[in-house]
Amino acid sequence: MREISLSPESKKEITREEVIAAYKKFIERGVTNPNNLGSENPEVKEANELFYAWQTQEDERAEGDHEQELRVNLAKTMLYVDAGFNDPDYLAEVLHDWLAQDSQNAGKQSDNPERAETRRQIAQAMNKIRAILKASN
Repeated sequence: MREISLSPESKKEITREEVIAAYKKFIERGVTNPNNLGSENPEVKEANELFYAWQTQEDERAEGDHEQELRVNLAKTMLYVDAGFNDPDYLAEVLHDWLAQDSQNAGKQSDNPERAETRRQIAQAMNKIRAILKASN
C-alpha cells in the first residue's frame, strides 16, 4: 500500500483524475454506491487516503477565495459520480442534498460573472445526475 504524505517536502500535486482512477476499479467490480466500499479493504483505504490528500490540497489552494472554495466543493461533491458510482439512492442524495446545498451556498449575484459560471457548473452537475437517473429507469 502506498503511503500518502502531506508533509511539506512531499508536495507532489494530486490530480482529480488520479483520485477518480483510484475509485474506478471498484466500479469495474460492481460497486455502485461509495457507501458500500469496505473501509477495512486496503485498496479502499489507499483510495480514501488519496481522496483526503487531494481534498486537503484543493482546500488549501482555494483558501480565502470564496468562488474557488465553492468550485472545489462542487468538485468534491461530484467526484464519486464522475468516478462512475451510479446507485440511484446515492445519486438522489447527491442531487437533493449535496448539490442543493452547493447551489444555496452559491447564491445568485447577477453582477458577478464568476458566480454565474459557478452556478452554471452546479446546474450542469444536477443535469448530469438527472440524466443518469433517467437512464437507469
